[in-house]
Amino acid sequence: MSINIRRTYNHTDSQDVLIEKLKRKQGGHENPFTLQIASHLISVSIKADELHWWSPEMALRLETEENKTIVFETIGPNPSMFTFSMFFVILGSVGFLASLMWALSLMAVGESSIIAWILNFVSGSLIVSIFGILALGRIKAADQVANLRQFMSEMIGT
Repeated sequence: MSINIRRTYNHTDSQDVLIEKLKRKQGGHENPFTLQIASHLISVSIKADELHWWSPEMALRLETEENKTIVFETIGPNPSMFTFSMFFVILGSVGFLASLMWALSLMAVGESSIIAWILNFVSGSLIVSIFGILALGRIKAADQVANLRQFMSEMIGT
């Protein structure tokens, strides 16, 4: 399963017209997304009642070129969740390398290295499990990514 995280849209209206469309849509009660608009940067995220740890966020950058607006879209995981998971991946990687060096050092001097190998296995398991959880989140987020894309297509009219 592949998710294209970067798309580009061409819009015939100006940036101001597109931003006004988004502002009108933002005020609607049926809108399932939270929009944050700052100049030519727009952040679209899932509302709190539908928000889960796997929920994606969309960032839109608007640029004007030859009397048309180009919209650059990027979809990715929630930044705080991604940072949290990468912390544990790095922690597991450091633990894996440290316990591997410790185990090999103990083997070189002829001592028992069973504890170091257990720590090595636990650290490796941490890394694999975090990547597995992230893959599960990516699969669960597919519907929300499709909803974000549909919302953007409706706004731009493509």
